[in-house]
Amino acid sequence: MMSKTDSALKQNEEYYRRLVQDANSIILRMDTKGRITFLNKFAEKFFGFKEKEILGKSVIGTIVPLTDTAGKNLESMINDLVHKPGKYVNNDNENMLHSGERVWISWTNKALFDKKKQIKEILCIGNDISKIKEAEELLKQMDKRKSAFVANVSHEFKNPLCIIRESLSGILDGLLGHVEEDQRIMLESAVKSTNRLIRLVTDLLDVTKIEAGKMKLKKERIDIAALVNEVIADNNADISKKNLTLEKNFSSNTGFILADSDKLTEVIINLLSNAVKYTPDGGRLTIALSGSNKDIRFEISDSGPGIAKQDFYKLFDKFERLTAERQEGTGLGLSITKDIIELHKGKIWVESEVGKGSKFIFTLPRDLRE
Repeated sequence: MMSKTDSALKQNEEYYRRLVQDANSIILRMDTKGRITFLNKFAEKFFGFKEKEILGKSVIGTIVPLTDTAGKNLESMINDLVHKPGKYVNNDNENMLHSGERVWISWTNKALFDKKKQIKEILCIGNDISKIKEAEELLKQMDKRKSAFVANVSHEFKNPLCIIRESLSGILDGLLGHVEEDQRIMLESAVKSTNRLIRLVTDLLDVTKIEAGKMKLKKERIDIAALVNEVIADNNADISKKNLTLEKNFSSNTGFILADSDKLTEVIINLLSNAVKYTPDGGRLTIALSGSNKDIRFEISDSGPGIAKQDFYKLFDKFERLTAERQEGTGLGLSITKDIIELHKGKIWVESEVGKGSKFIFTLPRDLRE
């Protein structure tokens, strides 16, 4: 006669078996060779297999294709999963129905151990995320089209803007005759506004290239100290206009690096322009440059208002703007700067405290081939 304990255990077993069988999720188990040892009714219906058709068979070739549509080797992934399930506790991968249709499933995988604490089976619980993947792919395609549209429009704007700037500059230089003072003021304002528009278009082109993965580096051997000095010289007028003191601390071991000269110049211009913009009249700027055998380090410090730590994340985000008031520029400069630094396999960060100025620092490897 069955004891009360045995009867209770049997009832519990039956209860949990029904829970598993009636669950609205894929539930299956496989052994350490990737062979299916159990699947619930939902899994049978979802994949289109009868239990007798699939039990004892490998997941590869039945519910998992050899490779996914992107070419990833799923056979090697399953072989790795059954021996190291800890790496795949949560895993999304492409699967295959009995009809051959491909679907995406988000899996939760857990190792089941025997009495000797050896992996006996893998418990896998999955949910269909094909619709989510389709939506993500649609968004990617829309984003690509948006980027292509912005790039095309930006190109269409940039060429005529450059022609307008050259024409205005020619008039200012007296190519069409004497320019009166009131005319000069208006022309200089027009040139300044045109330059702002060109910078906006250039920033938008940079962003679309970066997002599309089309920004390429033209690597060349660069004297980094000479490049920084050149940028400083080009910005001396803005520094003098605000009566700023600029201190340079260059170590003797800066030497040469392998990098894209134009892109690196853009980075230093962005950082120096920001430092000048946010430093009050009569303030101080410090540029430090040092090097080691493997990398170089650039620092630019200002005596501006400083930045609260909780706002650091906004600095390099193209969709955030640190200041609420309208500032001249696109607000894309630091985002582009970060992307260029990372394309060079470098790092950039900020150190700042409200009321005590800011310091922007980046490091770059000497040789991009490393």
